[in-house]
Amino acid sequence: MADEFRIEGCHGTIAEQKDEAFYDDRSDASDDEEKGKIKFPKRLYGREKELDSLERLYGGMLTAFDGNNRDDNSQVVFLSGYSGVGKSTLIKEFVKQLRSSKNLNTENNSSSIIYGAGKYSEQNSASSPFFAIIEVLETLANELCETKDSSDIANEQRQKVWESIRQSELIGPGKEGDAILRATFPVLTPLLDSCMDTNGKGATGDSAVHSTMSAIKECTLQLFCAICRALDNPMIIFLDDLQWADEASFDMLNVLLTSSELQNLMFICAYRSNEVDVEHSFSKLMDNVSKGDESVEKMELFSLSPTSITAFIADSVKKEEDDAEVQELSSAVYQTTMGNIFFTKQALEELVRKNILFYDMMCFEWRWVVTKVELANNMSADVVESVLGKIRDLPEEIQELLSLMAYIPNALDVPTLKALMCHNGATYEESQVKDLLQQSSDEGMLLLVSPNWIFAHDRIRQASLKFASEKSDSEETLLHISSVLLAEGSDREWCQYVAVDILNSLPVEKTDCYELVKLNVKVSHLAKNSGALGKENALLRKGLESLKSSGRTWTGNSYEITLKLYDALLVSEYSSGAYDAARAAIDEVIKNAKTPDEKLIAYSHRILCLTSETSDFGKGAEIGLEILTKYGFDIPLSPTKAVMAKEEMKYKLALRNRSISCLTTLPIKDDPLLDLCQQLNLCALYSGKLDVMKLMNWKIIQYVLKKGSMSSNLAPILGVFALLHVKQNDVKKANEFASATQALSLQIRDDKQNHAQAVMCVSLAMCLLQPFSSLTSPFLQSYKDFKLMGEVEMSLNGLNGYVQCFFGAGCELGPIFESKLLVVEEYCRNLGRQSSLILFSMFRQFALNLRKPSDNPSKLIGEAFNEEQVLSELEGSAHFQTLRDSSSLRVQLAFVFWNEEDMIDLLKILETYPLQDQFVARLHNRLAFTGLAAFAMCHRKDCASYKALGEKCLGHFKFLSKSGSVNARPVYLFLKSMKSPSRDAFREAIESCAEGKFVNLEAMINERYAAFLRKENDEAASNECLTDAYFLYQEWGAHAKALQLSKDHDFLKKSKRRKARSSAHTVGSNHVTASSTVSATSDEATPKKAFSFNSTSKQRKVILMKNSGKKK
Repeated sequence: MADEFRIEGCHGTIAEQKDEAFYDDRSDASDDEEKGKIKFPKRLYGREKELDSLERLYGGMLTAFDGNNRDDNSQVVFLSGYSGVGKSTLIKEFVKQLRSSKNLNTENNSSSIIYGAGKYSEQNSASSPFFAIIEVLETLANELCETKDSSDIANEQRQKVWESIRQSELIGPGKEGDAILRATFPVLTPLLDSCMDTNGKGATGDSAVHSTMSAIKECTLQLFCAICRALDNPMIIFLDDLQWADEASFDMLNVLLTSSELQNLMFICAYRSNEVDVEHSFSKLMDNVSKGDESVEKMELFSLSPTSITAFIADSVKKEEDDAEVQELSSAVYQTTMGNIFFTKQALEELVRKNILFYDMMCFEWRWVVTKVELANNMSADVVESVLGKIRDLPEEIQELLSLMAYIPNALDVPTLKALMCHNGATYEESQVKDLLQQSSDEGMLLLVSPNWIFAHDRIRQASLKFASEKSDSEETLLHISSVLLAEGSDREWCQYVAVDILNSLPVEKTDCYELVKLNVKVSHLAKNSGALGKENALLRKGLESLKSSGRTWTGNSYEITLKLYDALLVSEYSSGAYDAARAAIDEVIKNAKTPDEKLIAYSHRILCLTSETSDFGKGAEIGLEILTKYGFDIPLSPTKAVMAKEEMKYKLALRNRSISCLTTLPIKDDPLLDLCQQLNLCALYSGKLDVMKLMNWKIIQYVLKKGSMSSNLAPILGVFALLHVKQNDVKKANEFASATQALSLQIRDDKQNHAQAVMCVSLAMCLLQPFSSLTSPFLQSYKDFKLMGEVEMSLNGLNGYVQCFFGAGCELGPIFESKLLVVEEYCRNLGRQSSLILFSMFRQFALNLRKPSDNPSKLIGEAFNEEQVLSELEGSAHFQTLRDSSSLRVQLAFVFWNEEDMIDLLKILETYPLQDQFVARLHNRLAFTGLAAFAMCHRKDCASYKALGEKCLGHFKFLSKSGSVNARPVYLFLKSMKSPSRDAFREAIESCAEGKFVNLEAMINERYAAFLRKENDEAASNECLTDAYFLYQEWGAHAKALQLSKDHDFLKKSKRRKARSSAHTVGSNHVTASSTVSATSDEATPKKAFSFNSTSKQRKVILMKNSGKKK
């Protein structure tokens, strides 16, 4: 043995030197001796009950999953508790245990459960929109793209997710939603890139994307749906500290947490219960999500019990729980911390710093030699003060690091931290910064979430921020931080959000006012494109505040930025419903703008504010006409016939015998004046000032032709003009303007708003002549487009058009159609659109009555809708319109199921309504079955008066039929056969329905023809017609009616299925679009040939003659 390893014993003997581990068998004894730090155990204490509850909920989701059906296996958990109580630790342990569980739907491996987590910051105002949601998406993108887990199961899972995203109609590669997601959430780029073909097919261009909040919500929802559909086990999303979430996040979560589309997902939302009252946005979100939903669980996490705290402290100081000293220490700590685990750790560390709790180097154990009272007196009552005391004892460089990080809510990487640390003459290398970060981590202040660093707890950030604010140079520090973030923020939007909020918080004299105004405007655009309209508005107001404080508004070099700021602000105020604030900004622009063109945005929004707030479209038209006089448009509010004749002549001279389609050859250039005209056009239409509308459109067309260019607004302007001609039953003019609008809409696809409005107008006008079956797709697309743009009313109008055309065309009824209505009902419910919710629930009940047997199928009472209850709760116009719509559907049911008493009762209601409606398809369905029921009942002595009502309906369809309407002709012939029954009349009607592929009408005519033949004692022919009707009803999806026929006629049960002549229309294909293109789906039908709006009347006449069986 070498002498250097021997020492002199106390009695002169020589003994071998032993290290501490020789006497203390704990593996970390040397660490305790070297650092004197207390080490906390990593296991979870006192949360067995909560873990069991979470595992039970997740297990229930696994049970609901059967390999094909994921319905009803989603779960929302609201987890509440005070700060530091251990919410995030509980969820981490829950996920850890799940990932090691054998009870999953795949083999046991670390990627069998996809988990994403995000945490909101207390400095919410400095955070970018969707702060924690972005963290979740980044986690998911990394997990679904990285190749560190290269197992076959992990690779297969990733491939399934990528394929699911590829298949999405909205967010697949190259689709609009893909561009929206990339622009709003750049962290998703790796995942979306992975979904593209290997040759890059589907890549999105670099063109700017201006997203609405509605589009962002819908695209994010579809992304989650696509991911969850592809997973073998339910995904887990954890959002922490939701009491600090921004309004954009609450808006997003309201969609994600209430959507019935989103399955195979557990959403855990944690918040501080003591910081959320009943008026808090998160409280309202919980109420909305929890309404009648059994898949919502509320869990409250309380502080740990004295027993659990004792066990934790005993393990921390390496002693037994029943040790008297441990009991005394635990009692003192619990009295101060009340079982809060984070506070408990800070209290123990504080006792160590004060040397009250110390590691005895002689005994190799933790000891304390003071009384319980002294223990309590040496612990801070405030956890932040306790952490602050710890910060004050740290080295200055670490204090500086924590102070800088405290001002920034986001996770930071080493290069950014290096740039932040290099100020006041100090310079650092990245290696030095890494050393400081590691020391901070060893002290329990920071955590590494590779490659970024974050505070270990928000209370540590709070204490660091308090420490930083006590320093005398805090304002200079903030200026330095903002300059670093702006330099770093070219590819990271959050840097710009934080920088602008920091600069806005500083005194005016500390900043460059002009540059700060520009920065506020710039970042407000980022917020707007992210759908965070509240943030946009706040930044614009801050910019205006800075500009006013400089005294440079509307002067010199500030004129342009002032105009830009006010224009953006008035639009923002209007969009948020702050009409008084919008009007103040409008008045400011009108007063100070130099040119008429610079005032156009303000003038347009003056009308929008008025009509949106009061719905006084007449007043809007009056104000608009007054404004137009400033731009050379002299239009009287009540034009005389002489004025109308004179202006029409000018309009015709400007066209020079050309069709209105000549406008489609003009180049497209922005023209704010047409924005104003577009608003005025709608005001004139809605206020019934049709002559004013005509005059204005004539002048607009003259203005465009003279200018030699048009803006994209012209398409919807012409579309509305087409609707005016529809309202006036001028089929020729409606055709001309609808065709021009359709052509223009193809040229303005990039202008989503005007394109969608133009398509909607074309679809509404085309209902006059085009087959209803060809219009379901355009209407459905309008619904989707307007929904993405946040245009709720227009989107619901589009869906209403889809349903009316669907019913009018006799498309196949079934669960797919009903599921679409369910989605829309949820959409209406979430937006509080009660009238629309009633309408679409009514539509679904109508479809259910035809499809499923019920006691009284001609009454709208069932699982989707209760007419009697709904009508009893409505008054005024709401009651009037709802009764019209329900009676229109019920009279069809009464006719189909042949309930004479109900037909009579409903005719009494329907005869009080005007035989006019701007919505062609809705009027078609109402008058068709009003007329059929009227002729069916007028043979009764007490109902003879209904013959006149039937004649009026017959006249309506006769006019449209002569005009070339393929929708009107079968109805017209059906009405004729009901008015004057004969074999020829019924045969002609049946043939017309078969040619037009109206399977619903063909079924009904065959049944009525069978009844006629039965009266003529032609039993064989009658049974043949009944057989046709029986199978046609089944083709239509009216299985309840088919069942009724089979019960009334036993021979039908043994009859052989005959392929219906209209069946091709109802099974397995989608309708042609407005431009007669065909795409296959599983729900709607496609006619072999659709009328084109560009067909000549002679061509239509030839086709109609063929349809009626006549010779050419």
